[in-house]
Amino acid sequence: MSCMDDAGNKKEHGGNGGGKRERPISWKTCVKLIISALIVFLCMRYWGAAEGFIGLLCGGTLAIFAGLIIAYIVNIPMRFFERVLPGSTGDGTVNRTLSLVLSFVCALAVLVFVGSLVIPNLVGAIVKLAEAAPGAVDSLTSNQFLASLVPPTMLAQLESIDWEQVVNDIAGWLQSGVASSLPQVMSLFGQIGACFMGIIFSFWFLGEKDGLSGGVHKLIQTYIGKRADEKFSRAIGYADRSFRSYIVGAGLEGLIFGGLVTVACTIAGMPEALMLGALVGVMSLIPMIGALIGAILGAIIILATSWQQALIFLVLFFIVQQIEQNFVYPRVVAKSVGLTGMWPLVGITIGTAIFGFVGAFVGVPLTATVFRIVEADLARREQLPDNGPSPFERLQKSLSD
Repeated sequence: MSCMDDAGNKKEHGGNGGGKRERPISWKTCVKLIISALIVFLCMRYWGAAEGFIGLLCGGTLAIFAGLIIAYIVNIPMRFFERVLPGSTGDGTVNRTLSLVLSFVCALAVLVFVGSLVIPNLVGAIVKLAEAAPGAVDSLTSNQFLASLVPPTMLAQLESIDWEQVVNDIAGWLQSGVASSLPQVMSLFGQIGACFMGIIFSFWFLGEKDGLSGGVHKLIQTYIGKRADEKFSRAIGYADRSFRSYIVGAGLEGLIFGGLVTVACTIAGMPEALMLGALVGVMSLIPMIGALIGAILGAIIILATSWQQALIFLVLFFIVQQIEQNFVYPRVVAKSVGLTGMWPLVGITIGTAIFGFVGAFVGVPLTATVFRIVEADLARREQLPDNGPSPFERLQKSLSD
């Protein structure tokens, strides 16, 4: 009898233990949900004050964010120098310091090289165009063939322009606009100061990057949990690979594009071929419209010398651009970040709609990061059993832990 009772008890306990026991929601989870809902409600109810606070916070931390961005970009060549340069000490301190200095020197050299090529020529071209504008209008109106290409109303307007008065008006606007534009000038100086402080912060971030990384992981493990730190590390790893691949690929694409433009302009006998290639290559780093802006600026520079050569330059640019878009970009940028087809354009469009001008730069790597995270999650889900926990149950469990 006792054996039967024991067997029955075992069967009963086994039946209860075999089923899935539902874990009750803890009070910590309830508190977290209530606080989160309250914060969302307050932000929606007092959105004006919340927006002002967010703007004030972003303005106060602008130098820190600028330092993080500069440090991340400079860290790409710094990694290369750390790999190829031998360390003079056991902990690699001298290696890191030398790599940091070389990285900033290379970045400064590129900026000085491009600026010295483009800025003087662009300013000189604008001055020449301003000086040659009256003569160009006279030539246009006196040439019957060119005049036939322009509508008569436009010709009448061009002939009626008093160019001396235009120059005087521009000078007066510049003189009177100094006082009215003082707030904008002060804001510009504030942004320049934030960028300068960002460079200082970037030196510190790069010099202490191992310690800062370890401190962030320790904070997450202590206050959130080890599982959250693992997920955070994976997400940061995906984002790092996507952004690093995009920056390197975009830089290489700009170098190739600028080189092709330089070769084409040299063959066609264009003036300042190296400057034109550098201008187009640098401006092509701006997604979608950057290369076109570079071509327009290059045409303005050449227009000061000859409008025929400016027209030839635009034709050469569009030919080189088609070669670059069909052969270079898909193999250098899109393939490096793992996006093909229309997905890079989708990322740029969505990024621009959400974040504005900055979104044009981060749209493609952010889209690639989302793709990598979703791909990893799908691969993990395919290995889970069919009766595994649902996403809501896993979220509830992570909140209650």
